[in-house]
Amino acid sequence: MRIGIIGIDSSHTPVFTNRVNTLNKEGKTPCKVTCFWDPGHPDWQHPDGPAQSAKDVAKWREDTIKDGAKQVNSIDELLGQVDGVMVLNISGHRHLELAVPSLAKGLPTYVDKPLTCSPDQARALLNMSRLYKARCYSASSLRFVTEIPKLDKEKIGDIVAIDAFGNGEVMDIMPDLWHYGCHSIEMVDAIFRHFGQGAGVKRVSAVKSATPFAKGQNAQPGVEAKHGYHLLDLEYHDGRLARIRCDRNGAWAFGATIHGTKSVAQFVVDFAPVYTRLVEGMVKFFEGGPAPVDLRDIVENVAVMDAGNRSIALGGEWVAVPTIE
Repeated sequence: MRIGIIGIDSSHTPVFTNRVNTLNKEGKTPCKVTCFWDPGHPDWQHPDGPAQSAKDVAKWREDTIKDGAKQVNSIDELLGQVDGVMVLNISGHRHLELAVPSLAKGLPTYVDKPLTCSPDQARALLNMSRLYKARCYSASSLRFVTEIPKLDKEKIGDIVAIDAFGNGEVMDIMPDLWHYGCHSIEMVDAIFRHFGQGAGVKRVSAVKSATPFAKGQNAQPGVEAKHGYHLLDLEYHDGRLARIRCDRNGAWAFGATIHGTKSVAQFVVDFAPVYTRLVEGMVKFFEGGPAPVDLRDIVENVAVMDAGNRSIALGGEWVAVPTIE
C-alpha cells in the first residue's frame, strides 16, 4: 500500500516515513511511504525559540528521501500514485485545504494534530469524509500512552474528575491551545473513553499566566510564551470535571490523577512506546482497520480548544462547547 505525504515543514514527515517504512521492511505492514509533496511552508516561530529555518526543512526533506520517499511536483501527481495520504503540514490552519483533494477521491486520509484550528473547518472535514465515504482520522500521540489501558476500571469505579498536566509549548501561527493543548485534551478524552464515559464537554473555562518577573527585571518580548502556563477547566454534561495544566516551566512530561467513585489512580507517561503505538495505529487504519479514534470525537476536541482560546480572550469566562453530531 503506497502512502503519500503532504507537507515537509515538520519533523513528523521524516519520522513517520522512517517508522512506517521500517515496519514495511520488517514485514509487519504492506504500507510504505513512497512519495511526498511540498505545498509550501511559510516561516513559523516558536515564541520561546528560533524561527523554523530553511536548514530544518532541507534536513527533513533529505531524511525523508533517504528513507525511500521521492518528492513529486503537484498534488495531482501524488494522488495519482498512492493508496492513502498523510497530511503532515505543520499548520492546522491549512489542514482542511490540504485534505480536501484526497477525501474527494475517497482515499483514506490521516491528518496530523491539530485536526484544524477552527471548529467550522473541522466540521467541514467531517462532512466531506461522510459525503465521499473517505475514511479519515487525526490523533495526538497522547492517545496511545500505555498507562491508560492499564487503569483498573473495576478498582477505580466511574470517573468523577481528572487532574491532568502536560507541556504547554506554543507557536505564533497556532496560539494558545492549538499547538500543544491538543495533547493533554486528547489524553483526558482517551482516559474517559477507556472507562466508557466518552464525550460530552458542556463548557470550558481557561486562563493563561506568565511567571512573575524578578524584582527590577524588565519585560522581554515573548516572555509570557516562554514561561507560565495555560489552565483549563472542562465541565461535562453529566457533571464530570477535568482540570488541565499546560506548563512551560517544568520538565517536559504528561500525566494525570484520576478520581473515581471507588479509588484514585495516578500515572506519568512513559514515552518510549508512544510513537510506535501511534504509527502502528496509522498503518492498521491504512490497511483497512478501524481508525483508533472516531473523527467526530476529534472534532469535539477541536471545539474544546476553540472554546478554551475564546475563554482566555474573555479572561476565563465559561464558554459553551457546541454539540457535534
